[in-house]
Amino acid sequence: MIVLLSNKGKYEVPATLESGIIRAGEALFRMLEEGDDEKFKEKLSELHSFVVTKGIPVEAFRHTDLVVPPAGSDPGFLRLVLGIDKAEKGIY
Repeated sequence: MIVLLSNKGKYEVPATLESGIIRAGEALFRMLEEGDDEKFKEKLSELHSFVVTKGIPVEAFRHTDLVVPPAGSDPGFLRLVLGIDKAEKGIY
């Protein structure tokens, strides 16, 4: 799996770790939905560290399987970009 860590580059992560990374991404999305901003920031930073530690940097032209936002991302902005706030308000 090739993971793009925004602002850090692309990393190839072993196949044995793919499901854990996907579960971490799903958990991050739930944290955004629930408004748990502090936990989101902590877990996003942990995911970045995990990918950098376990992955191998690859060339920029490699296909990306998963994009992870920058570690310092504002959760409110991500909710806006992902349409989470609009869905809660019934705006489509």
